[in-house]
Amino acid sequence: MNATKKMLDDYELMQCIDSGLDKFGPGIKYTVYWRMVVLNQAPNEGIIANPQGFLEALKSIFGKSAKQIETAITDEIKSRTGDDYSDSLPDLISQVRRDRVLLQTAVH
Repeated sequence: MNATKKMLDDYELMQCIDSGLDKFGPGIKYTVYWRMVVLNQAPNEGIIANPQGFLEALKSIFGKSAKQIETAITDEIKSRTGDDYSDSLPDLISQVRRDRVLLQTAVH
């Protein structure tokens, strides 16, 4: 891992998701979160535990335009981590979380 790479915890990942959604207007975030609850795609752990459900909620609301929102969120995460992970939001979240666990394991 390079020295400039920053590990994000789950709270920081959620901040990136919120920030990416906010770029499309204040109501978008709440609409998507509500949709996840209605579709029962939000386990107790939420978006971080089920990023695929989050992506499906985006697609059910915005169709093909969901890709633009996914890109805004992945760009936000990449800018905070300083690394160039996958462009797929579920893969990106999994990789960031996996790297954090590996780093924590190596430190202890």
